[in-house]
Amino acid sequence: MSATTRLIMSSCIACFPVVSSLHVHLQTPSTQTLGEQVGLNIREADSEIAAEVGQSGSASEFGRSFAEAFTAGDAVLVNPEVSKVFKKVNRLAENLIEHDGLCTRRWSAACPDGWSMGGNGQCVAPASYGGACKRVRSFTGLSIAAKQQIAEECKSPWPCDDSCPEGHDYDEACPAGWTQNGNGLCELSAGSDTNCASVYNFANMDVKLKQELAETCNLKWKCQATCRQDFSKSCPENWTEVELNPGVCMAPPNYAGACGSSINAGKMTTDQKQEFGAKCAVTWPCSGISATSTTAR
Repeated sequence: MSATTRLIMSSCIACFPVVSSLHVHLQTPSTQTLGEQVGLNIREADSEIAAEVGQSGSASEFGRSFAEAFTAGDAVLVNPEVSKVFKKVNRLAENLIEHDGLCTRRWSAACPDGWSMGGNGQCVAPASYGGACKRVRSFTGLSIAAKQQIAEECKSPWPCDDSCPEGHDYDEACPAGWTQNGNGLCELSAGSDTNCASVYNFANMDVKLKQELAETCNLKWKCQATCRQDFSKSCPENWTEVELNPGVCMAPPNYAGACGSSINAGKMTTDQKQEFGAKCAVTWPCSGISATSTTAR
């Protein structure tokens, strides 16, 4: 095998993810990155050939071999059957995920655990969220591998496959069966049990840690409630009505939607409030809580 052929093969082999097991690391280069690397290798070889021509007036044996080999490979590179194989392997690679030792995840959930569904298909982070990612965003259409990467980078894990279909309410001060002791700490109530410590400060814990403690220490957080929005209310959930200006609502400090921090909702119709909610990722207060607000782990 010539040096040229080896060069081309080494460049193109990078296009194929190594699928040797079901545990694919999340840092595997993307298809775009691999393609860029192949192109870079080819450009470097082309520059070397151009330099040779500039010095000697003609290409070396390597240059001629490279051109011949690359041209001869055109039929393979554009072969539709080869393209099908590329696409199939890439699809498989996108859906292979690392083993999760904590629990079986409900990857079909629209939002990470603790996040609520806002308007227009967007997910809204809990009030206690302190991760580095946007507080309002859509996860629609993402692969499992992409969701797993977001969970790691944003400290927003997807729900475990348990009895809470909408995830859990981690904005509660303490888990079920625990009480606040007045010092910002939660203590295990009499009659409850745990596999770990009986006193915790949950105030500064992110969702990832709360979820891990729930699974390993037998803690139980309430299920995320689903509700029927009450559009007769003056302001969206967690927004404050200005006393001297009835109908004018101010957003909470942690609002991260796409709209401004104040609205005049006093003369809005129900349809207008629904439209505002969908556009601005807000919801109106609940008029009735569904059964999913029960306690589960």
